Amino acid sequence: MLQELSIQNLALIEKLQLQFNSGFTTLTGETGAGKSILLDALGLALGERADSSLVRHNTPKADVTALFEVENLPHVQAWLTEQELDDETQCYLRRTVTSEGRSKAYINGYPVAANQLKTLGSFLIDIHGQHEHQSLLSGNKQLELLDAYANHPKLLSQTQADFKHWQGLKRQLQQVQDEQADYQSKLELLSFQQNEFDELNPQAGEFETLSEEQSQLSHASEIKIACDKAYAQIEEEKGASDAINQAIHSLESIIEFSPSLEPLLTQLNSSLIEVQEAATEIQHHSEHIDLDPQQLSYVEERLSLLFGLAKKYNIEPEQIVEKHQQIKDDLLRLEQSDASLETLKEELNQAWLNYQKQAEALKKSRQKAAKNLSKIVTEGMQTLGMPNGLFEVSLTDSDVATAHGTDKVLFLVTANKGQPLQALAKVASGGELSRISLAIQVATSEVASLPTLIFDEVDVGIGGGIAEVVGQKMQSLGGTKQILSITHLAQVASHGHNHLHIAKQTQGDVTTTQVNRLEPAQRVEELARMLGGLTLTEQTLNHAKEMLDTAQSKTV
Repeated sequence: MLQELSIQNLALIEKLQLQFNSGFTTLTGETGAGKSILLDALGLALGERADSSLVRHNTPKADVTALFEVENLPHVQAWLTEQELDDETQCYLRRTVTSEGRSKAYINGYPVAANQLKTLGSFLIDIHGQHEHQSLLSGNKQLELLDAYANHPKLLSQTQADFKHWQGLKRQLQQVQDEQADYQSKLELLSFQQNEFDELNPQAGEFETLSEEQSQLSHASEIKIACDKAYAQIEEEKGASDAINQAIHSLESIIEFSPSLEPLLTQLNSSLIEVQEAATEIQHHSEHIDLDPQQLSYVEERLSLLFGLAKKYNIEPEQIVEKHQQIKDDLLRLEQSDASLETLKEELNQAWLNYQKQAEALKKSRQKAAKNLSKIVTEGMQTLGMPNGLFEVSLTDSDVATAHGTDKVLFLVTANKGQPLQALAKVASGGELSRISLAIQVATSEVASLPTLIFDEVDVGIGGGIAEVVGQKMQSLGGTKQILSITHLAQVASHGHNHLHIAKQTQGDVTTTQVNRLEPAQRVEELARMLGGLTLTEQTLNHAKEMLDTAQSKTV
């Protein structure tokens, strides 16, 4: 709900900080006092178009901040979290407008686009009376309200799931069909590529093995010479073996005189064995070095073919085997696509039938709810000064299937006998539209998600008993929602749980708008003014007090 509205330098408002309570709040004041400025301020905070003309004269910018309580609005909290704009249980909407017409928007202190304010505002407030603010004029909102009234979340959820599955299969089928469009050319290309790879027949690890073999073959002479030299340095006279042997003999000749040398002698014997074994391995390696120019030529030719194929396909030589397998897989998938195409067509047809079944069940539920809602809203309209009023929820087939079914919802109304039913958006009178909206909101108060409703011009063209009923309806609605109503009628204002008075003040050359919360005695005076004009008589005051006492005794 709306908790606080702070305004600086907006039109006639220099500075204003206004707290709002729950329940039904009325706003009264003389024509031109500035009641519409509050709506303009809220409109700015909710993302409406910014206009430099709203900026107070001789000030650089206007600033509006609206504070909302969102603790009990999980869908709002989810949206804020998704947008990374969350701030626990409260939500600040701020808008600034410069005298040059530039504007900035903020949510919980974070800079945002104006359309983000507008999206969030649509979850928080609905303003009835001015068409541009009226969410009930939206077909999507009308459908949403009917579904809430019908209370069929399982049907909605299953319809959405079936629609999603059907859409997914449609995309898969389209992909396969797109592939089929150039099937032959793809088939020829993949077949050629596979033959090219098959002809070369690359083997796993072949490139690495050939690279190593090429290195050995191309340096065979150098390797053999180095091996032979190493062997000679170990085994020939005065080589490493000979030197170690001499060291062993030297120690053996004195070991009886110095037993502590025994470990060293053992170590030298082990070293001799290791050196001799190494020499044998070196000799063996040297003997098996193949000085084969033909093999070298074959290896180099094979490597050249592998390098050439890798370059052609823009891959590394080590990836040739993997690429070969990929081509095989792609070719197999393409050859099997005919079969998958038929399977997908069958699955798609079944998914469509499933969706249609759910959509039809959803339609029947909506038809039942539409009949009941039409009856209740019609009765509400007739108690609100439209004795010949009719309301009908029109349910027709949509041109396209959607996640919400195949229905198109339109709220149709007529306020006068002999006039045909027409769309709610075409109701010319702002007052009639407000009262029709009031009747709808009363009928759906238990299921409607918006926590705050504002009614403007709701009392235009009515008075007496009808105004009394309007006040009672909004008072009742205030039991479950926060209701704000700008009114000129005492019969409506008397039913408010709270009463705000708006007035203009002039000091010198400066005119400002002030808003005051009225206490019971002040309410009596304001109601008396609304009933009898500027001159307050005892009779008028008594009438006003009686009216207030009677209205407040009915407070829900």
